[in-house]
Amino acid sequence: MVRVAMSPWHHELQQIGDLQGRLNGFLAILIGLTAAVVVLLPALWEVSQHVNTMAHEGGHALMCVLIGQKLDSVKMKLDGTGATSPSKNEKYSRTVGVIGYLAPGLLGLGAAKLIEMRHIVDVLWLFLLGLLLLLVVARGWFAPICVLATGFLLYLIVRYGSVGLQVVVAYGMTWFLLFSGFTMVIKHNRNAGDAGNLRKATHVPESLWVLIWLIGSTFTMILGAVLLV
Repeated sequence: MVRVAMSPWHHELQQIGDLQGRLNGFLAILIGLTAAVVVLLPALWEVSQHVNTMAHEGGHALMCVLIGQKLDSVKMKLDGTGATSPSKNEKYSRTVGVIGYLAPGLLGLGAAKLIEMRHIVDVLWLFLLGLLLLLVVARGWFAPICVLATGFLLYLIVRYGSVGLQVVVAYGMTWFLLFSGFTMVIKHNRNAGDAGNLRKATHVPESLWVLIWLIGSTFTMILGAVLLV
């Protein structure tokens, strides 16, 4: 009998597209409360905010590519700020500027929808793919480190973690994105760099852009929470 060697990733890859059981409402809410603590507790936020920044700058980068602009780089700083730069010949795009503060919430909402559809492990694979694409354009020293560190942790979970652990992590990351997107709009308010850039490009005051982001992030947070519970 001839035995065909199986890839070490065979079992994990088979999970893509499979359905997993959703957590009950109590556990979903408990994970959500834990994610809220991570967002609200300053000591934990100092580290976790970089995940939000990756989603924020990743939203800029994705929109830049979707509208046909050439992307130069994505950079991140220790203080949690970042910058996505199109090529020098490209003009500032209002569409790209608007999406940043909405991106974490939209990403969380998309993940929540997949969880509702019971494609829960797929959420982690999509996050891993997104980090891989972000790594291609990450520049400087800090952005690649953040992307690689987050990607490595996700790799360990999808490679060696049980399905139960993967489900919990998918819920946790989804809650975090929903909460952190809303929180960053509140914290940055008119001091948001994107708001200033949009005011210069459109002559619309920063406060109106912040209001748009606040409405959008509130909507995604509430709808995402409903889907998760």
